[in-house]
Amino acid sequence: MPAKKKTEVIEAPDVLPVGKTEPFSEVGHIMQLAITQNASIDTLERVLKLYEQSQSIVARQQFNEAFARFQQEMPVVKKNKTAAFNTTNGGRMEYSYASIDDVVTAVQPVLHRHGLSYWFEQQQNGPQITITCNLSHVSGHFICNTATGPVDNTGKKSPLQQIGSTVTYLKRQTLVGILGVACTDDDTDGFVPDMNGDAQPQTHPQTQAKYHYSDKDFQRLLPEWRASIESGEQNAERIIRKINSKAPATPQQVQQLKAIQPRGH
Repeated sequence: MPAKKKTEVIEAPDVLPVGKTEPFSEVGHIMQLAITQNASIDTLERVLKLYEQSQSIVARQQFNEAFARFQQEMPVVKKNKTAAFNTTNGGRMEYSYASIDDVVTAVQPVLHRHGLSYWFEQQQNGPQITITCNLSHVSGHFICNTATGPVDNTGKKSPLQQIGSTVTYLKRQTLVGILGVACTDDDTDGFVPDMNGDAQPQTHPQTQAKYHYSDKDFQRLLPEWRASIESGEQNAERIIRKINSKAPATPQQVQQLKAIQPRGH
């Protein structure tokens, strides 16, 4: 009599029974409902567009909430680097600054804690380099900050070092700008005070207080600041403090910024 074969039953865990499917997503339910009601293609497209718009609004709200929490915990970055260069008037300018490594080390843990991250995009058009810093939330909403500058040909840098120097500087500027990071001490960030023909160039950063923030730089950055205030990401007082950390804002500059109101006010 032949021996009976043993049959081994192997149970596969987490296997969906035949005939069952995973639940539809929210948009799947909406689309299924529209299809069961014999909705036209145009109607389906409008339903999908409305859903995407609502998701975009929610994502923006979640981003704003996360960014607000980040700013509440945002660390102050200590400047531990110095730079010096000759001015066009024959003087010498020295200033302290926080390197991009110091900024990243300080802010990255707080950003990640609130679901925020950033990345850079780089473009070069002749002697001009453009860096865009993108700040994103896990919801999918993101904002951008872009800066453009010439290749740094000062000193005895090789062509690659010139590009690297400019890229590093612009990355730091766009990251600090989009986050609103505060750095201790007076950071000129490459700002050289306006001087008339009779003035003597200054050699110490503390002497910059007698000069005002460059109106040329102010007008260049005003559209970006206006958009930031109108969107509610920053207020005029915060921007004025940032300006004053570089050089005192003029009364006219302060008045222009305070005249900008958030949308809906």
